[in-house]
Amino acid sequence: MNSNSELNYSNNSTQQSVLNQAAALADSNLFADYLVYENQGECWYAGGIQRAITVYANYIEVKIGETVKSISVAPQDLAQALHEQLKQWQGNWQVCGWACFEFAYALHTPELLKHGELDEKEPLLFLCEPELSVTLRDNHYEIKTTNNALQKQAQAILNNVTLASTLNYQPVTVTDDPRYRDAVRKSVIAINNNELEKVILSRKVPLHFTPDLTATWLYGLQNNTPARSFTMQLKNWKATGFSPEIVMALDKHGMLTTQPLAGTRRLEGDMEQDKLIFDELLKDPKETHEHAISVRLSMDEMEQVCTPSTVHVDEFMTRKLRGSVQHLASKVRGQLKPNYNAWHAFTSLFPAVTASGIPKAPAFAQICSHELSNRGLYSGAIFKLNSEGEMDAALVLRSVLSHGDNYWLQAGAGIVKDSTPSREHTETTEKMNSISPWVVAKR
Repeated sequence: MNSNSELNYSNNSTQQSVLNQAAALADSNLFADYLVYENQGECWYAGGIQRAITVYANYIEVKIGETVKSISVAPQDLAQALHEQLKQWQGNWQVCGWACFEFAYALHTPELLKHGELDEKEPLLFLCEPELSVTLRDNHYEIKTTNNALQKQAQAILNNVTLASTLNYQPVTVTDDPRYRDAVRKSVIAINNNELEKVILSRKVPLHFTPDLTATWLYGLQNNTPARSFTMQLKNWKATGFSPEIVMALDKHGMLTTQPLAGTRRLEGDMEQDKLIFDELLKDPKETHEHAISVRLSMDEMEQVCTPSTVHVDEFMTRKLRGSVQHLASKVRGQLKPNYNAWHAFTSLFPAVTASGIPKAPAFAQICSHELSNRGLYSGAIFKLNSEGEMDAALVLRSVLSHGDNYWLQAGAGIVKDSTPSREHTETTEKMNSISPWVVAKR
């Protein structure tokens, strides 16, 4: 349907919370594909697929209704190709989507792509315009759709939210992983041999049950303070997560922001003790070095797409509380260059330096060498983008992930020359503890 015939409906919501209403939409079975994207208490629900773009290693696939066309694209032209395709979409549109970590390989190191990506079975990036979107704020919601029946169904769901009286909590035990410590040891050797400065190595903990992703999102938000959170089932990925940082945010005036978090310590739950732990973090030369070089690369990447004189550090080594851990956090901002767009910004900053390494290309090689499987959505991005050029992309960390029939948790730690295997292993456990106690099993 043409977006010019879009039906908009606004109303004051009941006293039921925004989060509960968003969860009700996710669990409504209105659509097999959906995303709930939360930002500081405001939620955006996107359901169904009107039109979509899927990115593979060597081409993009555009689907509008039943019409599908494939376009060969060289990796260096992906940003412009995505922008050009979206420019052809009429109306005031808003899209949602995800990018796998390996999308960066297609952009920068295609020799690292594995068979799943090269034989075009595994998409690297997916975006779509939903059939129905609902913006939920305190005491207010706005429905956008081209379908009158969908509008009425959404209203009924939002006005009649019922919550499960009991939940089947299934805390996940984060197990020991000697192989991870060995990988850290080998990467430290590579760093001391000047092959790279930093790499983020991750490890997985499988779930041996099927989680209720929506209930986990609701329950986890009671115990987390993320920069963004999400729960979704979109294309061939399912995920619920509590993102500690954004990859990027771009406003309609071209102001670009990225937010590197690097340097981590646990939270004990006692304010005075936690402040002492943070003071210790600030004095740790390994952690402050790791943070500083991450900010440096963020600035370099911003200067590639922003007017260099506008790039600046807005915040430096502040404290951010994120569930079971606290981080050193900085914010880098700049004005996008004329004739540049959101995809230039995204492809410059993706993947986040705090989830990959420095320089990125040799870090990718270390990741491929030491991690047993593709990362997929882990340390990739979930994003929203609109026709005014605004884009918001959350880094996929602190998440329950699912591909096929498998579910797992995954966390990483930044390895630099002074890293020790035991401390980095402990850090991955601390990070997974932001979500592992709050997982709810599906009944």
